[in-house]
Amino acid sequence: MNVARQDPTPNSRRPSALWKLGVGSWVLILALSGCGKKGPPLAPFVDIPAAVGQLSARRVGEEVVLTLALPTKNVDESTPVALGRIDVYAYTGRTAPPATRFPEVARRVATVERTAEGVLPTTMRDLLKADDFLEGPPLPRAAGSTAISPAPIVDQSRALRRYYIAIAFSERGRAGPPSAVADIVLTPLPDAPPDLKVTYNAEAVTLTWEPSGGIIGFLLERAPVLSASPLDDVPPSPEALASLLPGPTRYNVYREIPPPPDAAETKEQNTAAAPPVPVNTAPLDGFSFSDPLASDGQRRCYAVSAVRGRTDRTVEGHRSKPVCVMPVDIFPPAPPTGVSPIAVEGAISLVWEANGERDLQGYFVWRAEEGSETLARITDDVVKETRYTDQTVKPGVRYVYAVTAVDNRSPEPNVSAESERVEVTAR
Repeated sequence: MNVARQDPTPNSRRPSALWKLGVGSWVLILALSGCGKKGPPLAPFVDIPAAVGQLSARRVGEEVVLTLALPTKNVDESTPVALGRIDVYAYTGRTAPPATRFPEVARRVATVERTAEGVLPTTMRDLLKADDFLEGPPLPRAAGSTAISPAPIVDQSRALRRYYIAIAFSERGRAGPPSAVADIVLTPLPDAPPDLKVTYNAEAVTLTWEPSGGIIGFLLERAPVLSASPLDDVPPSPEALASLLPGPTRYNVYREIPPPPDAAETKEQNTAAAPPVPVNTAPLDGFSFSDPLASDGQRRCYAVSAVRGRTDRTVEGHRSKPVCVMPVDIFPPAPPTGVSPIAVEGAISLVWEANGERDLQGYFVWRAEEGSETLARITDDVVKETRYTDQTVKPGVRYVYAVTAVDNRSPEPNVSAESERVEVTAR
Protein backbone atom coordinates (compact mmCIF):
# COMPACT_ATOMS: atom_id res chain seq x y z
CA MET A 1 0.00 0.00 0.00
CA ASN A 2 1.39 3.30 -1.03
CA VAL A 3 1.19 6.10 1.52
CA ALA A 4 1.62 9.65 0.31
CA ARG A 5 4.33 11.48 2.14
CA GLN A 6 3.94 15.19 2.89
CA ASP A 7 7.12 17.16 2.75
CA PRO A 8 7.71 19.49 5.64
CA THR A 9 6.87 23.15 5.06
CA PRO A 10 9.87 25.32 4.53
CA ASN A 11 10.67 27.78 7.32
CA SER A 12 10.08 30.72 5.00
CA ARG A 13 6.44 29.67 4.50
CA ARG A 14 5.65 28.68 8.13
CA PRO A 15 3.40 31.19 10.06
CA SER A 16 5.35 33.06 12.71
CA ALA A 17 4.35 33.13 16.40
CA LEU A 18 3.76 36.93 16.18
CA TRP A 19 1.37 36.47 13.23
CA LYS A 20 -0.54 33.80 15.17
CA LEU A 21 -0.82 36.15 18.18
CA GLY A 22 -2.16 39.00 16.02
CA VAL A 23 -4.77 36.79 14.33
CA GLY A 24 -5.86 35.41 17.69
CA SER A 25 -6.28 38.88 19.13
CA TRP A 26 -8.48 40.05 16.25
CA VAL A 27 -10.59 36.88 16.53
CA LEU A 28 -11.07 37.57 20.23
CA ILE A 29 -12.03 41.22 19.56
CA LEU A 30 -14.53 40.22 16.84
CA ALA A 31 -16.02 37.57 19.09
CA LEU A 32 -16.47 40.00 21.97
CA SER A 33 -17.92 42.71 19.74
CA GLY A 34 -20.48 40.28 18.42
CA CYS A 35 -21.82 39.54 21.93
CA GLY A 36 -24.73 41.82 22.86
CA LYS A 37 -26.07 44.96 21.28
CA LYS A 38 -23.72 47.83 20.65
CA GLY A 39 -24.78 50.96 22.66
CA PRO A 40 -24.27 54.66 21.97
CA PRO A 41 -20.90 56.16 22.86
CA LEU A 42 -20.57 57.36 26.46
CA ALA A 43 -20.13 61.08 27.10
CA PRO A 44 -16.86 62.00 28.83
CA PHE A 45 -16.97 63.02 32.48
CA VAL A 46 -16.99 66.80 33.06
CA ASP A 47 -15.24 67.75 36.30
CA ILE A 48 -17.06 71.08 36.77
CA PRO A 49 -19.15 71.64 39.92
CA ALA A 50 -22.88 72.29 39.62
CA ALA A 51 -24.43 75.58 40.72
CA VAL A 52 -24.39 76.70 44.35
CA GLY A 53 -27.84 76.24 45.90
CA GLN A 54 -29.95 78.21 48.37
CA LEU A 55 -27.91 81.40 48.46
CA SER A 56 -29.41 83.83 50.99
CA ALA A 57 -28.38 87.24 52.32
CA ARG A 58 -29.16 89.03 55.61
CA ARG A 59 -27.89 92.45 56.66
CA VAL A 60 -26.48 92.90 60.17
CA GLY A 61 -25.22 96.45 60.68
CA GLU A 62 -22.59 97.17 58.02
CA GLU A 63 -22.18 93.49 57.18
CA VAL A 64 -24.21 91.22 54.94
CA VAL A 65 -24.22 87.61 56.14
CA LEU A 66 -24.32 85.18 53.21
CA THR A 67 -25.19 81.51 53.56
CA LEU A 68 -25.21 78.92 50.80
CA ALA A 69 -25.58 75.21 50.10
CA LEU A 70 -22.48 73.62 48.61
CA PRO A 71 -22.96 71.67 45.37
CA THR A 72 -22.81 67.91 45.85
CA LYS A 73 -22.50 66.90 42.16
CA ASN A 74 -20.84 68.03 38.98
CA VAL A 75 -22.79 69.55 36.07
CA ASP A 76 -23.04 66.10 34.44
CA GLU A 77 -24.48 64.57 37.66
CA SER A 78 -21.24 62.72 38.37
CA THR A 79 -19.71 62.43 41.84
CA PRO A 80 -17.64 63.17 43.80
CA VAL A 81 -17.96 66.88 43.15
CA ALA A 82 -14.77 68.55 41.89
CA LEU A 83 -15.13 71.60 44.12
CA GLY A 84 -12.08 73.79 44.69
CA ARG A 85 -13.42 77.20 45.73
CA ILE A 86 -16.45 79.49 45.63
CA ASP A 87 -16.43 83.15 44.57
CA VAL A 88 -19.21 85.53 45.62
CA TYR A 89 -20.00 88.64 43.57
CA ALA A 90 -22.05 91.68 44.62
CA TYR A 91 -23.73 94.50 42.69
CA THR A 92 -25.65 97.54 43.96
CA GLY A 93 -28.51 98.73 41.79
CA ARG A 94 -32.26 98.93 41.31
CA THR A 95 -32.40 95.82 39.11
CA ALA A 96 -30.15 92.77 39.00
CA PRO A 97 -27.93 92.08 35.98
CA PRO A 98 -28.51 88.76 34.18
CA ALA A 99 -26.86 85.96 36.10
CA THR A 100 -24.70 84.90 33.15
CA ARG A 101 -23.22 88.42 32.83
CA PHE A 102 -23.28 89.34 36.52
CA PRO A 103 -19.48 89.33 37.01
CA GLU A 104 -19.04 91.92 34.23
CA VAL A 105 -20.39 94.73 36.44
CA ALA A 106 -20.21 93.16 39.90
CA ARG A 107 -17.32 93.06 42.34
CA ARG A 108 -15.97 89.92 43.92
CA VAL A 109 -16.52 90.33 47.66
CA ALA A 110 -15.56 86.93 49.06
CA THR A 111 -13.66 83.80 48.13
CA VAL A 112 -13.78 80.63 50.19
CA GLU A 113 -11.44 77.71 49.68
CA ARG A 114 -11.04 74.33 51.26
CA THR A 115 -9.78 74.38 54.83
CA ALA A 116 -7.01 72.17 56.17
CA GLU A 117 -9.71 69.62 57.01
CA GLY A 118 -10.84 69.56 53.37
CA VAL A 119 -14.18 71.35 53.81
CA LEU A 120 -15.51 74.69 52.56
CA PRO A 121 -17.35 77.14 54.83
CA THR A 122 -21.01 77.73 54.05
CA THR A 123 -21.17 81.20 55.66
CA MET A 124 -19.33 84.34 54.61
CA ARG A 125 -19.62 88.10 54.99
CA ASP A 126 -19.70 91.15 52.75
CA LEU A 127 -18.27 94.11 54.69
CA LEU A 128 -20.15 97.13 53.33
CA LYS A 129 -18.21 100.30 52.49
CA ALA A 130 -19.39 103.73 51.39
CA ASP A 131 -19.11 102.85 47.66
CA ASP A 132 -21.34 99.83 48.17
CA PHE A 133 -24.30 102.16 48.81
CA LEU A 134 -23.90 103.75 45.35
CA GLU A 135 -25.47 102.35 42.18
CA GLY A 136 -23.06 100.23 40.16
CA PRO A 137 -22.12 100.67 36.47
CA PRO A 138 -24.59 99.70 33.71
CA LEU A 139 -24.14 96.45 31.85
CA PRO A 140 -21.95 97.02 28.71
CA ARG A 141 -23.08 95.95 25.25
CA ALA A 142 -22.22 92.34 24.51
CA ALA A 143 -19.04 91.84 22.47
CA GLY A 144 -19.68 91.58 18.72
CA SER A 145 -23.18 93.03 18.94
CA THR A 146 -24.02 95.68 16.32
CA ALA A 147 -27.68 96.13 17.20
CA ILE A 148 -28.58 99.29 19.10
CA SER A 149 -30.61 98.29 22.12
CA PRO A 150 -32.82 100.87 23.82
CA ALA A 151 -31.67 101.95 27.25
CA PRO A 152 -33.43 99.97 29.98
CA ILE A 153 -36.15 101.80 31.83
CA VAL A 154 -35.23 101.91 35.52
CA ASP A 155 -37.75 102.90 38.16
CA GLN A 156 -35.81 105.49 40.14
CA SER A 157 -38.36 105.34 42.94
CA ARG A 158 -37.24 101.80 43.78
CA ALA A 159 -34.82 101.58 46.68
CA LEU A 160 -31.30 100.45 45.97
CA ARG A 161 -30.62 96.79 46.54
CA ARG A 162 -27.50 94.75 46.99
CA TYR A 163 -27.53 91.68 44.71
CA TYR A 164 -25.37 88.58 45.10
CA ILE A 165 -24.47 85.48 43.12
CA ALA A 166 -22.04 82.66 43.91
CA ILE A 167 -19.97 80.69 41.40
CA ALA A 168 -18.29 77.38 42.22
CA PHE A 169 -14.94 76.53 40.63
CA SER A 170 -13.37 73.15 40.11
CA GLU A 171 -10.04 72.16 41.59
CA ARG A 172 -8.49 73.11 38.22
CA GLY A 173 -10.13 76.56 38.25
CA ARG A 174 -12.98 75.84 35.80
CA ALA A 175 -16.12 77.84 36.59
CA GLY A 176 -19.50 76.20 37.06
CA PRO A 177 -22.89 77.83 36.39
CA PRO A 178 -23.91 80.82 38.56
CA SER A 179 -26.28 80.46 41.48
CA ALA A 180 -29.67 82.12 41.74
CA VAL A 181 -29.54 85.81 42.68
CA ALA A 182 -30.03 86.80 46.34
CA ASP A 183 -30.62 90.38 47.43
CA ILE A 184 -31.19 92.75 50.33
CA VAL A 185 -32.76 96.21 50.43
CA LEU A 186 -30.33 98.92 51.49
CA THR A 187 -32.81 100.31 53.97
CA PRO A 188 -31.85 102.54 56.90
CA LEU A 189 -30.96 100.64 60.04
CA PRO A 190 -33.02 100.64 63.23
CA ASP A 191 -31.49 102.43 66.19
CA ALA A 192 -29.49 100.46 68.72
CA PRO A 193 -31.53 99.97 71.92
CA PRO A 194 -30.54 102.58 74.53
CA ASP A 195 -30.00 102.34 78.28
CA LEU A 196 -28.89 98.71 78.48
CA LYS A 197 -28.67 97.51 82.10
CA VAL A 198 -27.42 94.21 83.53
CA THR A 199 -28.00 92.51 86.88
CA TYR A 200 -27.39 88.99 88.12
CA ASN A 201 -28.23 86.49 90.82
CA ALA A 202 -27.13 82.95 91.59
CA GLU A 203 -29.07 81.53 88.64
CA ALA A 204 -28.82 83.96 85.72
CA VAL A 205 -27.69 87.28 84.26
CA THR A 206 -30.64 89.54 83.41
CA LEU A 207 -30.60 92.36 80.84
CA THR A 208 -33.13 95.16 80.32
CA TRP A 209 -33.19 97.93 77.71
CA GLU A 210 -35.32 100.73 76.29
CA PRO A 211 -37.14 100.38 72.92
CA SER A 212 -35.28 101.15 69.70
CA GLY A 213 -36.14 104.71 68.72
CA GLY A 214 -37.07 105.65 72.28
CA ILE A 215 -40.63 106.20 73.43
CA ILE A 216 -41.67 107.45 69.97
CA GLY A 217 -40.40 104.25 68.41
CA PHE A 218 -42.37 102.28 70.99
CA LEU A 219 -45.61 104.17 70.37
CA LEU A 220 -45.22 104.16 66.58
CA GLU A 221 -44.24 100.49 66.46
CA ARG A 222 -44.91 100.04 62.76
CA ALA A 223 -42.99 103.17 61.83
CA PRO A 224 -40.22 103.56 64.41
CA VAL A 225 -37.68 106.34 64.43
CA LEU A 226 -34.74 105.07 62.38
CA SER A 227 -31.18 106.19 62.08
CA ALA A 228 -29.24 106.40 58.83
CA SER A 229 -26.26 104.19 58.25
CA PRO A 230 -23.08 105.71 59.65
CA LEU A 231 -21.70 105.44 56.13
CA ASP A 232 -24.37 107.85 54.85
CA ASP A 233 -23.57 111.57 54.71
CA VAL A 234 -27.22 112.65 54.44
CA PRO A 235 -30.46 111.50 56.06
CA PRO A 236 -32.29 108.66 54.32
CA SER A 237 -34.31 109.66 51.26
CA PRO A 238 -38.12 109.36 51.07
CA GLU A 239 -37.62 106.47 48.68
CA ALA A 240 -35.49 104.66 51.21
CA LEU A 241 -37.95 105.38 54.00
CA ALA A 242 -40.75 104.01 51.81
CA SER A 243 -38.83 100.75 51.45
CA LEU A 244 -38.62 99.98 55.18
CA LEU A 245 -39.26 96.35 55.96
CA PRO A 246 -42.64 95.70 57.60
CA GLY A 247 -43.07 94.03 60.93
CA PRO A 248 -42.54 94.98 64.58
CA THR A 249 -39.14 95.79 66.00
CA ARG A 250 -37.57 92.83 67.78
CA TYR A 251 -34.21 92.30 69.46
CA ASN A 252 -31.14 90.07 69.47
CA VAL A 253 -28.84 89.65 72.47
CA TYR A 254 -25.13 88.95 72.07
CA ARG A 255 -22.74 87.68 74.71
CA GLU A 256 -19.39 89.21 73.80
CA ILE A 257 -15.69 88.96 74.56
CA PRO A 258 -13.81 92.27 74.29
CA PRO A 259 -12.15 92.31 70.83
CA PRO A 260 -8.35 92.28 70.48
CA PRO A 261 -6.59 95.47 69.34
CA ASP A 262 -6.25 94.21 65.75
CA ALA A 263 -9.91 93.15 65.44
CA ALA A 264 -10.63 95.63 62.63
CA GLU A 265 -7.78 94.31 60.46
CA THR A 266 -8.81 90.71 61.07
CA LYS A 267 -12.38 91.56 60.15
CA GLU A 268 -11.30 92.95 56.78
CA GLN A 269 -9.22 89.93 55.91
CA ASN A 270 -11.43 87.13 57.17
CA THR A 271 -14.70 87.54 55.23
CA ALA A 272 -15.33 83.80 55.46
CA ALA A 273 -15.37 83.79 59.27
CA ALA A 274 -18.70 82.88 60.82
CA PRO A 275 -20.60 85.91 62.18
CA PRO A 276 -21.46 86.16 65.88
CA VAL A 277 -24.54 84.21 66.91
CA PRO A 278 -27.15 85.71 69.27
CA VAL A 279 -27.68 84.08 72.64
CA ASN A 280 -31.43 84.00 72.02
CA THR A 281 -32.67 81.36 69.59
CA ALA A 282 -35.20 83.74 67.95
CA PRO A 283 -35.59 87.56 67.97
CA LEU A 284 -37.24 88.81 71.17
CA ASP A 285 -40.46 90.81 71.26
CA GLY A 286 -39.87 92.29 74.72
CA PHE A 287 -37.26 94.47 76.40
CA SER A 288 -35.55 91.99 78.73
CA PHE A 289 -33.63 88.72 78.58
CA SER A 290 -32.38 86.25 81.18
CA ASP A 291 -29.17 84.36 80.44
CA PRO A 292 -29.12 81.26 82.70
CA LEU A 293 -25.44 81.12 83.64
CA ALA A 294 -23.78 80.32 86.94
CA SER A 295 -22.01 83.09 88.85
CA ASP A 296 -18.49 81.83 88.24
CA GLY A 297 -16.51 85.08 88.47
CA GLN A 298 -15.82 85.24 84.71
CA ARG A 299 -16.24 88.59 82.96
CA ARG A 300 -18.97 88.73 80.33
CA CYS A 301 -20.07 91.56 78.05
CA TYR A 302 -23.52 91.89 76.51
CA ALA A 303 -24.94 93.96 73.64
CA VAL A 304 -28.39 94.20 72.07
CA SER A 305 -29.44 95.01 68.48
CA ALA A 306 -32.82 95.82 66.92
CA VAL A 307 -34.25 93.69 64.09
CA ARG A 308 -36.87 94.66 61.51
CA GLY A 309 -38.68 92.28 59.17
CA ARG A 310 -39.83 88.68 59.28
CA THR A 311 -38.41 85.25 58.35
CA ASP A 312 -35.77 85.49 55.63
CA ARG A 313 -36.26 89.21 54.89
CA THR A 314 -34.79 91.06 57.85
CA VAL A 315 -32.40 93.90 58.58
CA GLU A 316 -30.52 94.11 61.86
CA GLY A 317 -29.11 97.36 63.20
CA HIS A 318 -25.89 98.07 65.03
CA ARG A 319 -25.44 96.63 68.47
CA SER A 320 -25.70 98.76 71.56
CA LYS A 321 -22.65 99.74 73.53
CA PRO A 322 -21.52 96.61 75.45
CA VAL A 323 -22.24 96.37 79.15
CA CYS A 324 -19.94 94.06 81.09
CA VAL A 325 -20.44 92.18 84.33
CA MET A 326 -18.39 89.78 86.42
CA PRO A 327 -20.90 87.59 88.31
CA VAL A 328 -19.51 86.52 91.68
CA ASP A 329 -21.35 83.87 93.65
CA ILE A 330 -22.32 85.56 96.90
CA PHE A 331 -25.69 83.86 97.06
CA PRO A 332 -26.13 81.09 99.64
CA PRO A 333 -28.64 78.27 99.12
CA ALA A 334 -32.09 78.41 100.68
CA PRO A 335 -32.45 76.99 104.21
CA PRO A 336 -33.45 73.30 104.21
CA THR A 337 -37.04 72.50 105.07
CA GLY A 338 -38.96 69.60 106.57
CA VAL A 339 -36.38 68.59 109.20
CA SER A 340 -37.76 65.69 111.30
CA PRO A 341 -35.97 63.98 114.26
CA ILE A 342 -36.46 60.33 115.24
CA ALA A 343 -35.05 59.05 118.55
CA VAL A 344 -33.94 55.42 118.68
CA GLU A 345 -31.97 53.50 121.26
CA GLY A 346 -28.57 55.27 121.59
CA ALA A 347 -29.02 57.59 118.55
CA ILE A 348 -31.10 60.33 116.98
CA SER A 349 -31.78 60.26 113.25
CA LEU A 350 -32.67 63.33 111.17
CA VAL A 351 -34.29 63.53 107.73
CA TRP A 352 -35.20 66.63 105.62
CA GLU A 353 -36.31 67.79 102.17
CA ALA A 354 -33.71 68.16 99.40
CA ASN A 355 -32.67 71.60 98.15
CA GLY A 356 -32.96 72.35 94.44
CA GLU A 357 -30.00 74.67 93.71
CA ARG A 358 -27.81 73.72 90.73
CA ASP A 359 -24.59 74.42 92.66
CA LEU A 360 -25.62 72.60 95.83
CA GLN A 361 -22.79 70.64 97.45
CA GLY A 362 -24.59 69.21 100.50
CA TYR A 363 -25.51 69.99 104.11
CA PHE A 364 -24.15 70.68 107.59
CA VAL A 365 -25.87 69.45 110.77
CA TRP A 366 -25.89 71.58 113.96
CA ARG A 367 -26.75 70.65 117.57
CA ALA A 368 -27.06 72.04 121.09
CA GLU A 369 -28.46 70.81 124.37
CA GLU A 370 -31.76 72.23 125.55
CA GLY A 371 -31.43 75.72 127.00
CA SER A 372 -28.49 76.75 124.79
CA GLU A 373 -29.07 79.39 122.13
CA THR A 374 -25.88 78.63 120.19
CA LEU A 375 -25.69 75.50 118.07
CA ALA A 376 -22.38 73.82 117.21
CA ARG A 377 -21.68 72.01 113.97
CA ILE A 378 -21.37 68.26 114.55
CA THR A 379 -20.50 67.24 110.95
CA ASP A 380 -16.90 67.82 109.87
CA ASP A 381 -17.60 66.87 106.26
CA VAL A 382 -20.45 67.94 104.00
CA VAL A 383 -23.38 65.52 104.21
CA LYS A 384 -24.33 64.52 100.66
CA GLU A 385 -27.66 62.87 101.50
CA THR A 386 -30.80 64.25 103.15
CA ARG A 387 -30.43 62.22 106.32
CA TYR A 388 -28.00 61.96 109.23
CA THR A 389 -27.71 59.84 112.38
CA ASP A 390 -26.22 61.36 115.53
CA GLN A 391 -24.69 58.55 117.62
CA THR A 392 -23.01 60.78 120.24
CA VAL A 393 -26.12 61.50 122.30
CA LYS A 394 -26.68 60.79 126.02
CA PRO A 395 -29.91 59.12 127.09
CA GLY A 396 -32.42 61.41 128.75
CA VAL A 397 -30.86 64.61 127.40
CA ARG A 398 -33.03 66.84 125.21
CA TYR A 399 -31.27 68.13 122.09
CA VAL A 400 -31.93 70.94 119.59
CA TYR A 401 -31.02 70.39 115.91
CA ALA A 402 -30.83 72.48 112.72
CA VAL A 403 -29.55 71.87 109.17
CA THR A 404 -27.86 74.29 106.73
CA ALA A 405 -27.26 73.91 102.98
CA VAL A 406 -23.83 74.43 101.39
CA ASP A 407 -22.98 75.32 97.78
CA ASN A 408 -19.80 74.44 95.84
CA ARG A 409 -18.19 77.87 95.71
CA SER A 410 -14.40 77.70 96.07
CA PRO A 411 -12.39 78.17 98.22
CA GLU A 412 -15.09 79.05 100.78
CA PRO A 413 -18.62 77.82 100.12
CA ASN A 414 -21.76 79.85 100.78
CA VAL A 415 -23.77 78.50 103.72
CA SER A 416 -27.50 79.00 104.06
CA ALA A 417 -29.36 80.20 107.09
CA GLU A 418 -30.49 77.57 109.56
CA SER A 419 -33.53 75.46 108.99
CA GLU A 420 -36.26 75.57 111.60
CA ARG A 421 -34.92 74.13 114.86
CA VAL A 422 -36.34 70.87 116.11
CA GLU A 423 -36.09 69.29 119.57
CA VAL A 424 -36.00 65.65 120.66
CA THR A 425 -35.04 63.69 123.83
CA ALA A 426 -32.47 60.93 123.43
CA ARG A 427 -33.31 57.40 124.57
